[in-house]
Amino acid sequence: MTQPATRPARPFAVTRNLRLLYTLGTLTMAQPGLAIWVVYLLDFRGLTLTQVGVMEAFFWGVKLLIEVPSGAVADRFGRRATFWIGLIIEGSGVAMFAFASSFPILLVSYVLWSSGLSFRSGNDQAYLYDTLASGHRSEEFSERTGIYGALTTAAFTISGIAGAWLASLTTLQVPMVLGIVPFISAAVCLAFMQEPPRVLGTQGHLPYAETLRTAWDVLRRNRLVRYAVLTQIFVTTALGASFLLVQPFLQEHRVDIGLFGLLQAPAAMAGAGASILSARLARALGVLRLGWLTLLLTIGGLLVVAAIDHVLAFAGIVAVQIAIGAATPAITGYVNDRTDSNIRATMMSVVPLGTSLTWALTGPFAGTLGDASLPLAFGAMAAVILASAGASLLLWQRAERATPVAA
Repeated sequence: MTQPATRPARPFAVTRNLRLLYTLGTLTMAQPGLAIWVVYLLDFRGLTLTQVGVMEAFFWGVKLLIEVPSGAVADRFGRRATFWIGLIIEGSGVAMFAFASSFPILLVSYVLWSSGLSFRSGNDQAYLYDTLASGHRSEEFSERTGIYGALTTAAFTISGIAGAWLASLTTLQVPMVLGIVPFISAAVCLAFMQEPPRVLGTQGHLPYAETLRTAWDVLRRNRLVRYAVLTQIFVTTALGASFLLVQPFLQEHRVDIGLFGLLQAPAAMAGAGASILSARLARALGVLRLGWLTLLLTIGGLLVVAAIDHVLAFAGIVAVQIAIGAATPAITGYVNDRTDSNIRATMMSVVPLGTSLTWALTGPFAGTLGDASLPLAFGAMAAVILASAGASLLLWQRAERATPVAA
């Protein structure tokens, strides 16, 4: 009896899957409620800024627990499957957040939202790198991740403008409800994506626990990777202050709610532009010099907002976004080049893990200070980042000098 012919596996299409990844990231970041979410919790749900800070600590604390394990899931079971897990959980959390009317339900929604985000963050960078590597194009990673970051930032910005304007015409809840729609669209996009082939080295697919141990061993042994990761974590901590304090800052200066998204657009788009230029800046200056430049720009931006009691001080937030946009792709590429594929998603989860920890710790701190004085909160965050990121950069610089140059 003749056996039915088996359909050959579809070849992996690098360019097509890059476009689908860009689309997936763009859709998941098109959240119209994020431009007003702090005001939503303060005015619509009746919370204080301290309570919002505590909720943020809860959100990032949950993400802290799940971040690296979710990366290990991606390394063990695949990038695409991990995207599906994250999309379903995160979409459920966003839907619950839009309708939560009590503090306990808000906390549950935060658990879901944070858990789903953990499965997406880090995995997207690993998917991007493996996709490029399958086409022998891994040298494009820093530039491509800059483009990816710019697209997701543009989606966040444009949806925020629309969401704030819509809130001014309706209620603060309407943009939150509409945040469910992008996740449905993202699911359609993900259905067309392929799992990228991976070069796994001599060890192949590592067991889950071994993946975690191997990633930890890399951080323990490789000082260059360790201090680069710490630098990125501490500089990125400034975004936590921005997310939590910027909307109260605009509200304090009597900016109309309908303009919130529009006023935050220059900061977001400036950061997107900087992320596109990140690879070129790193080639021109070196990754370490770029790290020092972005630290100075971050501290300077926070101090401008702390020192100037005027809405124009928002220019300091623009500076912070530029700094983080310029630093992230360059440092991520630096770490990726020193990481094997079988632990790449796990390693890419370390920065979100560390950022979750710093945001969980600084959220209540910044929120409590912000209830008393927004300038004090911005100034305190500048001091914290200067001390932590400055120390990491010094250690990274010392490790670079002690590392022999390859022939």
